[in-house]
Amino acid sequence: MVKLEREAVEVIVGGLLLVVSFLISFLMVIDVIEKSIILSILAFSSSLAGLTIGLHGIYGLVTSRRRSSKQRS
Repeated sequence: MVKLEREAVEVIVGGLLLVVSFLISFLMVIDVIEKSIILSILAFSSSLAGLTIGLHGIYGLVTSRRRSSKQRS
């Protein structure tokens, strides 16, 4: 089994949440699923959470890579 860093998992989860929120919004716009305020709030919340988690993961990746490159020097 592949061992992933915590930051990489955060980026993947954030990306998945963003894709899910986009799909929910898109399906509501083209009337595949019925529009409701609850679904709209769910799509917005998952989009915001995905963005936050993804950016936190990217920040963690950048800081860990900078730390490891400074230790090599």
